[in-house]
Amino acid sequence: MIKNLFILSVFLTSIMLVSGVYAQEKKKNIIYETPTLKTLSQLYWALQKLDLEDNDHVDNFLMINDCGLYRDYANNEFEWGGIRESAKELLSTSRTSFPTHFELLQPLRFAEYEMDNKSFDVWQPYKIDAVRRFEVLSEDILDDICDRRYSHTIKGYPKGLFIELNRPFSIDKISVEPEMAEEYIRNQNKEAEKSGRRFKDREDLYKSREAYLVMKLRIFSYQGETKTREHDLVKVLAVLEGYEIYGDKDRELLLLSENFKRKKTRSKMEIELKKRYQERLKKQMEDKRAAAKEAEKQEAQP
Repeated sequence: MIKNLFILSVFLTSIMLVSGVYAQEKKKNIIYETPTLKTLSQLYWALQKLDLEDNDHVDNFLMINDCGLYRDYANNEFEWGGIRESAKELLSTSRTSFPTHFELLQPLRFAEYEMDNKSFDVWQPYKIDAVRRFEVLSEDILDDICDRRYSHTIKGYPKGLFIELNRPFSIDKISVEPEMAEEYIRNQNKEAEKSGRRFKDREDLYKSREAYLVMKLRIFSYQGETKTREHDLVKVLAVLEGYEIYGDKDRELLLLSENFKRKKTRSKMEIELKKRYQERLKKQMEDKRAAAKEAEKQEAQP
């Protein structure tokens, strides 16, 4: 048992270090994770989606986060039973420290640069108009997980999110100083020349003007699960804490950065949603206690 506890302690400590938990706890430099099955599995525990009494939930978490451990011990009931119990103990104390901050990458394309107001117009097909709800899939959704085909459903761990923001989000123009805009256009034209590309019209030019939106979110509430035609998704509520727009995929040319945390006041909707979420959690706990008492009462009856 001591050996099992040590293995799990090292394992979960490594998860917290990789995911930037210590930085989050100290409220210094928050680490925004990319959505992978591993980081989503940790998010689900942080949001109290999963049940410590469900062995499948615990086993699948270990399988996702440490395939080697799972391969070595899962088929040995004597070893695995102790590992599972150690995992439950550590998850019960550590899950509140798992990451809830995520970043999402969204491609953009620019149309004309307007000299008068010093801004790029976002090309029409890429404009974002008052969006509040959207789907996000795990970046490794097509990767096999611990000897299981990518299409395999893992109980408790959908491979994507259905996100609802606390406020609508829009982008149709972005302010960029002329010097930065000129550098961006020059870089884009160089790339086109390297590839031998010729623009036959303005639309063809706009297709080449790549940019990348990075949204920074804090996810704060689990709202159940939903299905689309192709995927099971976890419904969550989130706050947009800021965003960045880059002129290249490597994120070297930063064109715009917005930080809403510095000037953020909680909306009435967010306050109300959080209140409902806490009330729902409280009711769930009360129902569980009542069910446990009822079960004890029935067991005590002759």
